[in-house]
Amino acid sequence: MNLLKGQKNLTLAAYDSIKDMMFNYDIVPGQRLVFVDLAKQLGVSRTPVNNALSILAKEGYLDFVPNQGYSVHKLTKDEAESLYEIREIIEVGTIGKAIRQMTDEKLKIFENKKQMVVKSITDRVHRKIFILDTEFHASIIEMIENPYLTEKYREVCQKIFLRHRIEDLRMERMNEIVNEHEQLYKAISIKDVDWAKELIKTHHGNAKKNLFAIIFQKENGKTV
Repeated sequence: MNLLKGQKNLTLAAYDSIKDMMFNYDIVPGQRLVFVDLAKQLGVSRTPVNNALSILAKEGYLDFVPNQGYSVHKLTKDEAESLYEIREIIEVGTIGKAIRQMTDEKLKIFENKKQMVVKSITDRVHRKIFILDTEFHASIIEMIENPYLTEKYREVCQKIFLRHRIEDLRMERMNEIVNEHEQLYKAISIKDVDWAKELIKTHHGNAKKNLFAIIFQKENGKTV
Protein backbone atom coordinates (compact mmCIF):
# COMPACT_ATOMS: atom_id res chain seq x y z
CA MET A 1 0.00 0.00 0.00
CA ASN A 2 2.82 2.43 0.88
CA LEU A 3 4.52 1.58 -2.41
CA LEU A 4 1.35 2.40 -4.37
CA LYS A 5 0.89 5.62 -2.41
CA GLY A 6 4.49 6.55 -3.15
CA GLN A 7 4.02 5.96 -6.87
CA LYS A 8 0.85 8.06 -6.84
CA ASN A 9 2.64 10.91 -5.09
CA LEU A 10 5.52 10.73 -7.59
CA THR A 11 3.05 10.76 -10.48
CA LEU A 12 1.28 13.84 -9.11
CA ALA A 13 4.61 15.57 -8.55
CA ALA A 14 5.68 14.79 -12.11
CA TYR A 15 2.30 15.97 -13.40
CA ASP A 16 2.63 19.32 -11.60
CA SER A 17 6.24 19.76 -12.74
CA ILE A 18 5.46 19.10 -16.40
CA LYS A 19 2.48 21.44 -16.28
CA ASP A 20 4.68 24.14 -14.72
CA MET A 21 7.13 23.64 -17.58
CA MET A 22 4.30 24.35 -20.02
CA PHE A 23 3.22 27.42 -18.03
CA ASN A 24 6.77 28.77 -18.08
CA TYR A 25 7.26 27.93 -21.77
CA ASP A 26 10.17 25.61 -20.96
CA ILE A 27 8.33 23.24 -23.29
CA VAL A 28 6.23 24.75 -26.07
CA PRO A 29 3.22 23.79 -28.22
CA GLY A 30 4.18 21.23 -30.84
CA GLN A 31 7.33 20.12 -29.01
CA ARG A 32 7.86 16.38 -28.75
CA LEU A 33 8.51 15.09 -25.23
CA VAL A 34 10.96 12.31 -24.47
CA PHE A 35 9.90 10.79 -21.16
CA VAL A 36 13.37 9.36 -20.52
CA ASP A 37 14.83 12.87 -20.65
CA LEU A 38 11.96 14.23 -18.53
CA ALA A 39 12.51 11.53 -15.92
CA LYS A 40 16.18 12.48 -15.69
CA GLN A 41 15.36 16.18 -15.51
CA LEU A 42 12.75 15.67 -12.78
CA GLY A 43 14.88 13.18 -10.86
CA VAL A 44 12.33 10.37 -10.87
CA SER A 45 11.92 7.02 -12.60
CA ARG A 46 10.23 6.61 -15.96
CA THR A 47 7.01 5.15 -14.55
CA PRO A 48 5.61 8.27 -12.77
CA VAL A 49 6.59 10.45 -15.73
CA ASN A 50 4.88 8.12 -18.17
CA ASN A 51 1.80 8.08 -15.93
CA ALA A 52 1.81 11.86 -15.71
CA LEU A 53 2.10 12.22 -19.50
CA SER A 54 -0.84 9.85 -19.94
CA ILE A 55 -3.00 11.96 -17.60
CA LEU A 56 -2.01 15.20 -19.34
CA ALA A 57 -2.90 13.65 -22.71
CA LYS A 58 -6.33 12.60 -21.44
CA GLU A 59 -6.89 16.16 -20.22
CA GLY A 60 -5.99 17.56 -23.65
CA TYR A 61 -2.69 19.21 -22.77
CA LEU A 62 -0.64 16.70 -24.76
CA ASP A 63 -1.09 14.69 -27.96
CA PHE A 64 -0.11 11.02 -28.19
CA VAL A 65 0.80 9.29 -31.44
CA PRO A 66 1.60 5.55 -31.35
CA ASN A 67 5.27 4.81 -32.03
CA GLN A 68 6.06 8.52 -31.81
CA GLY A 69 5.14 9.42 -28.24
CA TYR A 70 3.84 12.61 -26.68
CA SER A 71 3.97 16.23 -27.83
CA VAL A 72 2.57 19.44 -26.34
CA HIS A 73 -0.86 20.10 -27.81
CA LYS A 74 -1.11 23.01 -30.20
CA LEU A 75 -4.48 24.69 -29.78
CA THR A 76 -6.44 25.31 -32.97
CA LYS A 77 -8.54 28.39 -33.57
CA ASP A 78 -11.75 26.31 -33.43
CA GLU A 79 -10.68 24.88 -30.06
CA ALA A 80 -9.87 28.35 -28.75
CA GLU A 81 -13.27 29.62 -29.89
CA SER A 82 -14.93 26.73 -28.05
CA LEU A 83 -12.92 27.31 -24.87
CA TYR A 84 -13.80 31.00 -24.84
CA GLU A 85 -17.45 30.10 -25.37
CA ILE A 86 -17.34 27.75 -22.36
CA ARG A 87 -15.60 30.39 -20.28
CA GLU A 88 -18.22 33.01 -21.10
CA ILE A 89 -21.12 30.60 -20.54
CA ILE A 90 -19.79 29.71 -17.09
CA GLU A 91 -19.32 33.35 -16.04
CA VAL A 92 -22.53 34.73 -17.49
CA GLY A 93 -24.49 31.71 -16.31
CA THR A 94 -23.30 31.99 -12.71
CA ILE A 95 -23.18 35.74 -12.19
CA GLY A 96 -26.82 36.03 -11.09
CA LYS A 97 -26.50 33.34 -8.43
CA ALA A 98 -23.08 34.69 -7.41
CA ILE A 99 -24.58 38.11 -6.73
CA ARG A 100 -27.51 36.61 -4.84
CA GLN A 101 -25.14 34.59 -2.63
CA MET A 102 -22.58 37.36 -2.26
CA THR A 103 -21.55 38.35 1.25
CA ASP A 104 -19.34 41.16 2.48
CA GLU A 105 -16.56 38.62 2.97
CA LYS A 106 -16.88 37.24 -0.57
CA LEU A 107 -16.95 40.76 -2.02
CA LYS A 108 -13.79 41.60 -0.09
CA ILE A 109 -12.02 38.56 -1.53
CA PHE A 110 -13.14 39.63 -5.01
CA GLU A 111 -11.80 43.13 -4.40
CA ASN A 112 -8.47 41.75 -3.18
CA LYS A 113 -8.14 39.66 -6.35
CA LYS A 114 -8.77 42.80 -8.39
CA GLN A 115 -6.05 44.67 -6.55
CA MET A 116 -3.59 41.82 -7.03
CA VAL A 117 -3.93 42.16 -10.80
CA VAL A 118 -3.33 45.92 -10.55
CA LYS A 119 -0.24 45.46 -8.36
CA SER A 120 1.23 42.85 -10.71
CA ILE A 121 1.28 45.31 -13.62
CA THR A 122 4.43 47.40 -13.56
CA ASP A 123 6.17 48.33 -16.78
CA ARG A 124 6.00 44.93 -18.42
CA VAL A 125 3.70 42.02 -19.06
CA HIS A 126 4.48 38.66 -17.46
CA ARG A 127 2.77 35.31 -17.12
CA LYS A 128 1.80 35.83 -13.48
CA ILE A 129 -0.73 38.41 -14.65
CA PHE A 130 -2.73 35.78 -16.52
CA ILE A 131 -2.88 33.56 -13.43
CA LEU A 132 -4.06 36.48 -11.29
CA ASP A 133 -6.61 37.46 -13.95
CA THR A 134 -7.97 33.91 -13.90
CA GLU A 135 -8.25 34.02 -10.10
CA PHE A 136 -10.07 37.37 -10.28
CA HIS A 137 -12.77 35.82 -12.44
CA ALA A 138 -12.73 32.51 -10.56
CA SER A 139 -13.49 34.38 -7.33
CA ILE A 140 -16.86 35.37 -8.84
CA ILE A 141 -17.72 31.74 -9.54
CA GLU A 142 -16.51 30.74 -6.07
CA MET A 143 -19.32 32.86 -4.64
CA ILE A 144 -21.85 30.17 -5.60
CA GLU A 145 -19.80 27.60 -3.65
CA ASN A 146 -19.61 24.96 -6.38
CA PRO A 147 -15.98 23.76 -6.38
CA TYR A 148 -16.49 21.54 -9.43
CA LEU A 149 -17.58 24.48 -11.56
CA THR A 150 -14.72 26.64 -10.30
CA GLU A 151 -12.24 23.88 -11.10
CA LYS A 152 -13.69 23.51 -14.61
CA TYR A 153 -13.38 27.25 -15.15
CA ARG A 154 -9.72 27.26 -14.14
CA GLU A 155 -9.06 24.27 -16.41
CA VAL A 156 -10.55 26.08 -19.40
CA CYS A 157 -8.46 29.17 -18.69
CA GLN A 158 -5.29 27.10 -18.38
CA LYS A 159 -5.84 25.49 -21.77
CA ILE A 160 -6.08 28.95 -23.34
CA PHE A 161 -3.10 30.21 -21.34
CA LEU A 162 -0.76 27.41 -22.40
CA ARG A 163 -1.10 28.24 -26.09
CA HIS A 164 0.35 31.74 -26.16
CA ARG A 165 3.03 33.98 -24.79
CA ILE A 166 1.29 36.45 -22.50
CA GLU A 167 4.39 38.64 -22.82
CA ASP A 168 3.29 39.55 -26.35
CA LEU A 169 0.27 41.48 -25.06
CA ARG A 170 0.39 45.25 -25.39
CA MET A 171 0.73 47.20 -22.14
CA GLU A 172 -2.21 49.27 -23.39
CA ARG A 173 -4.34 46.12 -23.26
CA MET A 174 -3.25 45.44 -19.70
CA ASN A 175 -4.45 48.89 -18.67
CA GLU A 176 -7.75 48.21 -20.45
CA ILE A 177 -8.09 44.95 -18.49
CA VAL A 178 -7.67 46.86 -15.23
CA ASN A 179 -10.41 49.28 -16.23
CA GLU A 180 -12.72 46.45 -17.32
CA HIS A 181 -12.13 44.67 -14.01
CA GLU A 182 -12.95 47.86 -12.12
CA GLN A 183 -16.24 48.24 -13.98
CA LEU A 184 -17.15 44.62 -13.34
CA TYR A 185 -16.35 45.03 -9.65
CA LYS A 186 -18.66 48.06 -9.49
CA ALA A 187 -21.50 46.20 -11.20
CA ILE A 188 -21.21 43.26 -8.83
CA SER A 189 -20.83 45.43 -5.73
CA ILE A 190 -24.12 47.22 -6.50
CA LYS A 191 -25.72 43.86 -7.49
CA ASP A 192 -26.55 44.89 -11.06
CA VAL A 193 -26.81 41.50 -12.78
CA ASP A 194 -27.65 42.78 -16.28
CA TRP A 195 -24.77 45.25 -16.30
CA ALA A 196 -22.39 42.59 -15.00
CA LYS A 197 -23.43 40.19 -17.79
CA GLU A 198 -22.84 42.83 -20.46
CA LEU A 199 -19.44 43.70 -18.99
CA ILE A 200 -18.41 40.03 -18.94
CA LYS A 201 -19.37 39.62 -22.60
CA THR A 202 -17.49 42.77 -23.59
CA HIS A 203 -14.45 41.70 -21.56
CA HIS A 204 -14.33 38.30 -23.26
CA GLY A 205 -14.82 39.86 -26.68
CA ASN A 206 -11.89 42.20 -26.12
CA ALA A 207 -9.74 39.37 -24.75
CA LYS A 208 -10.40 37.18 -27.79
CA LYS A 209 -9.68 40.02 -30.20
CA ASN A 210 -6.32 40.79 -28.63
CA LEU A 211 -5.18 37.24 -27.86
CA PHE A 212 -6.21 35.73 -31.18
CA ALA A 213 -4.14 38.37 -32.97
CA ILE A 214 -1.15 36.95 -31.08
CA ILE A 215 -2.01 33.25 -30.98
CA PHE A 216 -3.12 32.83 -34.57
CA GLN A 217 -0.76 35.05 -36.51
CA LYS A 218 -0.63 34.40 -40.25
CA GLU A 219 2.42 32.53 -41.43
CA ASN A 220 3.04 31.89 -45.11
CA GLY A 221 -0.47 33.06 -45.89
CA LYS A 222 -2.10 30.55 -43.54
CA THR A 223 -3.52 31.01 -40.05
CA VAL A 224 -1.64 28.87 -37.53
